[in-house]
Amino acid sequence: MSLLSKLRSQKVNNGLPSANIALLLMAGILFAVSISLFDNLLMWILLLVACGVVIRAAIYFKRYKHLPSIRTLNLLAVLSVLGLLYSGLNSGLLFGMVNLLILACALKLMQMRHQKDLYQLALSLLFLIGCGFIFNQSIGYSIFYSLLVVSLLFSLACLHAPSELLRKQLNYILTLSAQAFPIALLLFLVLPQLPPLWHTPQSKGAETGLSEQITPGDIASLTQSSKLAFRATFSTTPPISRERYWRAIVMEDFDGKTWKVNAYRQQVREFLIASKQNFTPKLTGYSIDYEIIVEPTHQQWLFGLDISVPANANSSRTLIPSNDFTLFSKQAVVSKLQYAVRSYPTALTSQPLTNKDQQLNLRLPERGNNQTRKWVDDIRQQYPEDQRFIQEILNYFVEQPFVYTLRPPVMMVDPIDKFLFEQQAGFCSHYASALAYVLRLGGIPARIVTGYQGGELVNQPNGSAYLSVYQYDAHAWVEAWRETTGWQRIDPTALVSPDRIEFGLQQAMQEEGSFLADSPFSLARLNDVQWLNDMRLFLADLDYNWSRWVLGFNSDKQADLFKAILGNLTPQRLSMLGLAIILVIALLLTLFFLPHWLEKRLSTTQRLYFKATALFDKTPIVRQKWQGPVSFNQQVAENFPESVSQPFSQITQLYLHLTYKKQTTGNLTTQQCHKMMRRNLSLLKKQRLNHQ
Repeated sequence: MSLLSKLRSQKVNNGLPSANIALLLMAGILFAVSISLFDNLLMWILLLVACGVVIRAAIYFKRYKHLPSIRTLNLLAVLSVLGLLYSGLNSGLLFGMVNLLILACALKLMQMRHQKDLYQLALSLLFLIGCGFIFNQSIGYSIFYSLLVVSLLFSLACLHAPSELLRKQLNYILTLSAQAFPIALLLFLVLPQLPPLWHTPQSKGAETGLSEQITPGDIASLTQSSKLAFRATFSTTPPISRERYWRAIVMEDFDGKTWKVNAYRQQVREFLIASKQNFTPKLTGYSIDYEIIVEPTHQQWLFGLDISVPANANSSRTLIPSNDFTLFSKQAVVSKLQYAVRSYPTALTSQPLTNKDQQLNLRLPERGNNQTRKWVDDIRQQYPEDQRFIQEILNYFVEQPFVYTLRPPVMMVDPIDKFLFEQQAGFCSHYASALAYVLRLGGIPARIVTGYQGGELVNQPNGSAYLSVYQYDAHAWVEAWRETTGWQRIDPTALVSPDRIEFGLQQAMQEEGSFLADSPFSLARLNDVQWLNDMRLFLADLDYNWSRWVLGFNSDKQADLFKAILGNLTPQRLSMLGLAIILVIALLLTLFFLPHWLEKRLSTTQRLYFKATALFDKTPIVRQKWQGPVSFNQQVAENFPESVSQPFSQITQLYLHLTYKKQTTGNLTTQQCHKMMRRNLSLLKKQRLNHQ
């Protein structure tokens, strides 16, 4: 090996032994966190992480000896930051910050040469694991991230004691984690549940779920997904299946092929957020209270039965009702969100039609679908009264051989004509699009509403129940307005395939066999197998209770917990509760640290002897660490008069008997021996210990 290679090798090992497993563990932790954030990570940054892991593994297994030079890493850092600015400029602040943090960790992994570098990486990894909870909050990911934290602590233990047995270090870290868990749980329950200190920026956009525009056939592809959309918990008996229309998005613009959200509604939404105002619909009839736990959509719209408003103050800070009777969040939903709503199922008919609403919901494309236009004109001339006209249109769907299918044919040109008079086969979006267009041709304001319909009712062992709504429950229907009924929901799918509304999509598609055809191994598709269905429901219960009681533990649930413990929340009782919590934490900390303190505490015999030897520290006769009690006693006797050596000799003899022979001298008890040692120590302190 050349001299230059030796110097480089020594530089690599300066402060950090290359064989220390702590470096390899941290590399693995960084790679694991990066994989868990794969959907929010640029591919080339993941490749940099992989390169750093390979370099550290090669050095650990002695396949390679040199780290990249500082000049190389600086150049790589500059190029990486420029690439990140170019790639993530339009992807949102959160996306950019997470990628920047992972990039910094990858470069630090390649650059570590001293202990301070490892500590910096450890702190960055802790923060990165915390970022992981923003995107992944399920119970599985929570356990995964907790194991990564334990692994990170284990790596630090390996750094400080590289020669210690790994099993002993792991037991030590697990013991510390188990001791910290009760305190962490207690603090989680009692600390104020504050809202976020900052708004989470919008991420890369919608990844799954509904979209703010729809072309007939789009929702059919969405129904091939068995991913969870949201769960709903009702304070009373849940509504029956045919009443579970979960409103999400209202679409009023139609160009002959595609429906989309009107720009005016988006402007209203932005104005309500900026001005901190709320639209208040006219609320009439009975109400239903329930809670929803929605999965991340990376969009702002939320779900609720018609018509929904926030049910409490906490939800009012999160939700905003819009003037199209939808709910949306003040920020994009990038993690699970729990909110409470109150719905008024009969209030939709009481809402007025504004001039703007009428203008938006009568607008038609200038050309296209000529056959449908002529057909509607003929029917309208026969039935000038709105109710008769609507009924005749609906009768057409019943009388003609329409088919409800997840495999609709492609209809590129004049899709409404093709659907109504030729193919007569389609999904819910085909039926809703055709009906809304026909009603507008007849002069009746109409629009498409997309959301979900139905949901799986899950009964829990304690007697309560909740609804799980999946992506395959996605649905589209029509709202039409008339003077006599106001806004009225009309679902043509219910006429063509009533099983879809009454029993769900799987039952409706049983003959066609197209339910989750693209996901043959989905548990939802195999619910006829009892043990598989039981396992699916068990996992659903775990996720539901985790989402509701842990992720959804907000200030309202905390107040309910305090009321259950204290009754009325008076200042005196809250003060007593706070004092009790402090005492419990102090007791737990005492139980944790007292054994270690007692282990390190000197016995009375040792303490008295060391006090005696400490009196000689300012003399030339200082007891060395290697020097035994007998040798030092002899040295004192040779260099000091009897007034000094005699009391010290008695202290030494008592110390030897009590410490090594585990017995007292003569008939003296241990307490009497300690008393004699104190008396001789007092005599020594009175002497002026000068070297003779």
